[in-house]
Amino acid sequence: MPPPYFIGAGEGKKGAHHESISALWNLKWKKRAALGIYPFMEGKLEDFEQVFAHFAENNIYPPYEFDTYSAPFFPVAESLISRAEIAQQSGDLSLASELYLRAACVYRTARQPCPISPRQKQAFVLQKEAFFKGSALLPCPLVEHLIPHTHALPGSKEQYRTIPVTVRLPPGAQPGDAFPTVLQIYGLDGYRTEHTMPSSHHIARGWASIGVEIPGTGDCPADPNDPTSPDRLWSSVLDWIDAQPWIQKGKVVAWGVSAGGYYAMRIAHTHKDRLAGVVAQGGGCHSMFDPEWLEIASHMEYPFDLTQVLALKFGYEDVEKMKIDSRPRFSLLENGILEMDSCRLLLINGMLDELFPIEDCLLPLRYGSVKECRFFEDSKHMGEPNARKHILQWVESIFRTVDVAKTVEIKEVEGEKNQAAEGMNDVQKPVENGTNSIANAVNTHQPLTNGAVKKPFVSVKEVAVETRPVLNGC
Repeated sequence: MPPPYFIGAGEGKKGAHHESISALWNLKWKKRAALGIYPFMEGKLEDFEQVFAHFAENNIYPPYEFDTYSAPFFPVAESLISRAEIAQQSGDLSLASELYLRAACVYRTARQPCPISPRQKQAFVLQKEAFFKGSALLPCPLVEHLIPHTHALPGSKEQYRTIPVTVRLPPGAQPGDAFPTVLQIYGLDGYRTEHTMPSSHHIARGWASIGVEIPGTGDCPADPNDPTSPDRLWSSVLDWIDAQPWIQKGKVVAWGVSAGGYYAMRIAHTHKDRLAGVVAQGGGCHSMFDPEWLEIASHMEYPFDLTQVLALKFGYEDVEKMKIDSRPRFSLLENGILEMDSCRLLLINGMLDELFPIEDCLLPLRYGSVKECRFFEDSKHMGEPNARKHILQWVESIFRTVDVAKTVEIKEVEGEKNQAAEGMNDVQKPVENGTNSIANAVNTHQPLTNGAVKKPFVSVKEVAVETRPVLNGC
């Protein structure tokens, strides 16, 4: 008998969009393309209508041959790239940026759900090229940094590889400025090349924004089949973050989305002293690896075969192996992570999530440190469109809390200095008997304080955030 998941056992829940690519377009993706919702951020409906018109005439059905699926996207993207190059040569950088990013969106859709076939792998390479050309021309550009993986396991495939991240700073950023920072941990099919719109929400509030990929996705160097590889990954990333002068010390929040929520739950425990807080949005931690769940989740909310993509992501050659092996290896409950203390952790999702069971957002509440949570009754995976505003408010409150703590520390240090100075002045007053030996003795000692001098904190200026609904990828 399958476990009693909140959404039920899955009978009759197979989504009609799994019938064909045309069904996926008409039932789910066309509306998203019109609204610019994942995976169609920066895209336009017109860029996809001719592609899916081709599918209507020459439809393909599961199990998908992904080279066949991805082929019609290439001519559309190539046309957009040509137009972008002309605009850039003419000096219209705004139009060039838009066209490059539209092309990147087309390539992104071509390599969905992940680069499986040779043509999809080519699409990912071309997506990166178009994305970074377009994002470099934005008023607040996105810049790629390659982080040394200093904590890589010696003798492994991780060694001597770098960790690519996408960085964006707020408007008007100048050398010497430092900002509260969000480390956006991406998910199953959303990579660092999807960072434009999420980072727009961050920089509008005065935060710096970093996009990073999880093991088994994008160009992440961490071993996807090693449960401990993310710990080494985050140690390398956080060491790099600590060394960046544009990041305010003590004001870093990690925000994991979808499959990235799994890694967010883990980092909140394994690196609790290095983060001010963590958001796990739409994540799993234990039941997501149940064989029963992997069976029913394959053809529900996710656009493609979820279990197949998860198996590839976690480094399994076949789905059946993952069903047997993954929970003992990757469950945060079974490997003891949830029993550990954590930093402040917000768990947020829709109660009707059909990618990772809502039980996985409830489970951490029963273990370790006290957690915070917000779940939405009528929402599915990720809790959107309601979740984002609550997350932004929560992150803002975390940064304010750090500011208050710093202010208290500064006042305590200054108070101790003043008390010590007053004591010194009293001792150094002339002594009636004519000797100042006591004063001389006291002068040999330094005033006692609680440590390093603190720099004044920089408050975050509230800026209006774009209200357009944005859904991150899985």
